[in-house]
Amino acid sequence: MLGNQNTSSYYPFYLSQSVTANGGGWLMNGVRPTVAGAPGVVSSTLTWEKVYNTNFGLDFGFFNNRLTGYFEYYIRQTRDMVGPPAEIGAALGISLPNTNNATLDNRGWDLQINWQDRIGKVNYNVGFNLSDNRVKVTKYPNESMSLNTYYNGMVLGEIWEYETAGIAKSDEEMNNWLSTHDQSKLGSEWGAGDIMYKDLNGDGVIDNGNNTLGNHGDLKVIGNSNPRFRFGLTLGANWKGFDVQMFFQGVMKRDLWVSGPLFWGGNGGEWQSTGLKQHLDYFRPENTSSVFSPNVDSYYPKAYIGDKGNKNKYTQTRYLQNAAYMRMKNLQIGYTFPQEWTNKLHVDRLRVFFSGENLFTLTGIAGMFDPEATAANEWSSGKTYPLSQTFSFGLNLTL
Repeated sequence: MLGNQNTSSYYPFYLSQSVTANGGGWLMNGVRPTVAGAPGVVSSTLTWEKVYNTNFGLDFGFFNNRLTGYFEYYIRQTRDMVGPPAEIGAALGISLPNTNNATLDNRGWDLQINWQDRIGKVNYNVGFNLSDNRVKVTKYPNESMSLNTYYNGMVLGEIWEYETAGIAKSDEEMNNWLSTHDQSKLGSEWGAGDIMYKDLNGDGVIDNGNNTLGNHGDLKVIGNSNPRFRFGLTLGANWKGFDVQMFFQGVMKRDLWVSGPLFWGGNGGEWQSTGLKQHLDYFRPENTSSVFSPNVDSYYPKAYIGDKGNKNKYTQTRYLQNAAYMRMKNLQIGYTFPQEWTNKLHVDRLRVFFSGENLFTLTGIAGMFDPEATAANEWSSGKTYPLSQTFSFGLNLTL
């Protein structure tokens, strides 16, 4: 058991008062005055978060240690975690302080397997590692079980949103849909090319209910954004001075919601729009006046400029991304010259090599995004500098 000191505040047990120089909104003697804010409230029972770690491990070696590895299972519980106050009315007139009232349960495992052997004059090695974990909230002061924050039993990374029925191919299809699926709480002026959302609770109205675990309307858990089953694979061999090493890494399971103009294209308004080839696959009716041909079986809904298109951009199953991937992180090929050659040059060892980084990626995510470099918020989603491919040549010289 250890105390957790990774908190957002150095001194959460002291009252603190904000002071802003020249922060006043009025002038006094020709200058803006310095202002101070009233301090909040600190819990008198605030104490350490306690982290309990339990590990079970197994190391093994077989066949004269040609096969080696280990397996570890761990349980990490954070008790007395500092969380927000319980829900109360507004009679106090000030926010209650955070206190030790939450519990987090993190369980996972790690597996590493290595094999090295020889076939004739070829030495080779294979290494594989795999790990997984899930984090669950087991106690949290959320009496209403609101989905806007943590709740008891929540698995971190849950994505709650709507299920898509499809894109209406005509105004008639949309009108027929709206006759039994009231989507007015999500938007207006529905027509051909717009999204049809499913009515999961059968009340005929598409909404999120009270946005609570007990009444979440037509929302459901459509995925989880936390990476599952992270893996790495190493392959290597050498023969008569030649050597090759390869390293792959990836994630076997991850759901990701990406948004913003990089994903939606021209739906971001005049200041936040993009136009990539993927965005050309948008809905166009049979009688389109576009320079492009009709496209009623499109991936994207009807194109809008500005906020009118927000009704089609709710988090939903149709555009949830599969962010699983495998990437070749490194390839290195080298040749070490025979010692009988290098000794004549008074060189102990001479090796030349080629190295490549990030050579290729296999993934199901939209082509505008890198599964290793995605930002989470609306206006920066995907707006990160891409991982570079790097090629290098060199030599290792030992005198």
